[in-house]
This record gives sequence, structure tokens and C-alpha cells, in this order.
Amino acid sequence: MDATRRLQPPDAIAPRTTASWVDPAAGPKGAATVLVVDDEESVRESTAAILRYAGFDVLEAGDGAMATWMLASQNIDMLLLDLQLRLLDGPAVLESLEASSTVVIFSAFGFFEEPEIRKAFGPLVFDCLRKPVPAARLVEVVAAAAAHARDEGHQPRVKPIAPSMALRLAMAGLARLTPQTERQEWARVQDG
Repeated sequence: MDATRRLQPPDAIAPRTTASWVDPAAGPKGAATVLVVDDEESVRESTAAILRYAGFDVLEAGDGAMATWMLASQNIDMLLLDLQLRLLDGPAVLESLEASSTVVIFSAFGFFEEPEIRKAFGPLVFDCLRKPVPAARLVEVVAAAAAHARDEGHQPRVKPIAPSMALRLAMAGLARLTPQTERQEWARVQDG
């Protein structure tokens, strides 16, 4: 690459043809919202960028606790989930979801293999992708999962949890309670 081209802003450089890495037509027919959960910032950001380019609305979470918080508070069509996360790992996030959720596992599968994942979380898992994933394959699988979620009326939803469990999670820094709710729950626990 010549020095003149290196010094130009990214807009001035001729873009790669989309066919060489991802076809936007393979993306969603309507804007689907995908939550990308990965604690590796560079992987999460590049994955989100690919999906945004393909036409998805993308939200990002850097750990399992933030992912469950976002799932409980926002409308999300499907979840792209790494298994090895900080604070609350991928299997714990999966255990917190209602059975009607649509999830694509996106992981290096360090401790789990696909048959084990499907056996443990079968109805939730639409597909499993081993990192690194070619961009075209990522878009293809996420588009199929989003279409499946839309056709079946599935959205990832966090199961309701008992207030005492919410307090334990809050004390561990894994959930957020309002100060008033926390005081009420603390008083209830103290009273027995």
C-alpha cells in the first residue's frame, strides 16, 4: 500500500466489495434486535459491526450479569452468547432464560462441546458456532435464528426470580435493586 493511501481517512479508501466477506441480503428481512454477549471487547465489537452491516439492530454486553439485566429490561429478538464470561458465565445465563428463548452459542467451547450444550440446554440453543466464525456464516446463522424467533414468537426472557434470590444476587453485584426494594427485602430477610 502506498503512503498516500495509508494517510487518507477510511472513507477515502475504496471499500471492499460486500460479496467478498458478507452479503447484506443474507441479513434480516425486518430489523431484528440481537444481543451480542462476549467479554472479549475486540471480538464483541467486530461481531456487532458485522451484524450491524448486515442490517441487524445490535446491543452489546461484556458479561453475563449485564446480559441478563439487558434481557430483562429490553426487547431483544435473539441472543448471541459466549460461554466463558465474567461475573455470570454463559451456562448461568442460559439457566436464567425461559424455555421460549432463541440463543446462538458463539464460543471457543473450551469446557463444553456441542453435544453437551445441546443436551443441557437443547430447547434454547438454535445453533452453535465455534470461534472464529466466517462473517458470512455468522450472518447466515443469526438471520436464520432471528427468523425462527420471529416465526415462533420467541424472545429471550429472563425467568422471574424470587426476591430473596434477587437480594443475594444484588449483594454479589450481579443484579441491581432499587434502594427501596433492597431495604424492604433486607427487612423481610431479617424478620425471618
